[in-house]
Amino acid sequence: MINPSYLIIRVNPEIVKDVDEYFKSIIEIASLDGAELLGHVKSINVEIFEIGSIPSSSLILKWKESSEVVNKFWNSKIHQSIFNRLSLDFRENVTAFIAQGLPDEGLINEPIPTIASYDAATIQNNVSLIIEGIVSKPKVIEEYREILFEIMIEQKSYYVVLTSSEGIDVLHGKWSEDIFAISRWKSMKSVHEFWYGERYQNTAIPIRIGAGKFSVIGFS
Repeated sequence: MINPSYLIIRVNPEIVKDVDEYFKSIIEIASLDGAELLGHVKSINVEIFEIGSIPSSSLILKWKESSEVVNKFWNSKIHQSIFNRLSLDFRENVTAFIAQGLPDEGLINEPIPTIASYDAATIQNNVSLIIEGIVSKPKVIEEYREILFEIMIEQKSYYVVLTSSEGIDVLHGKWSEDIFAISRWKSMKSVHEFWYGERYQNTAIPIRIGAGKFSVIGFS
């Protein structure tokens, strides 16, 4: 079975003009190509959780097919026509990449929180948390994740993407992180309860200090 693929398009927060129009155009043509909209947001509405994260305007689309289908979409005449009409300054501030997703049915009997961790019929999570970064101490991060996963289960959140750099295909711009993840949450309140909760702030975060540098942003 082929895992789904996710197209992530980002526009640096310095660019405001034409973001809405570009995202709208991409959503329209991607839907005709079989893509599903996971979410989109302008930079002013991005919530920063990890200090130093960049609140880029973001668009996330999902294809049930492999990355080759997404690559073909990005390089299609219709998309390139739209993209090349944008100003040079706009295009130079765009980063686009494909991320390999987890199976739609989740991971059964695995500690990683996925849709399989719950009764899927009762879960409707529409808030996205985007996590990426450089890992300098993998064993420490493994210890940190044990606590993280437990808290995520408490909040009934789950990953749709959790991959190393090998699962990333850069289409435009630069991306040079070690890990990338998209987790889904039932509400922004749920994210706040997780992130600002006593166990995460006082137990989980201290473990990962010095073990890497991360970016964490959220939007609904």
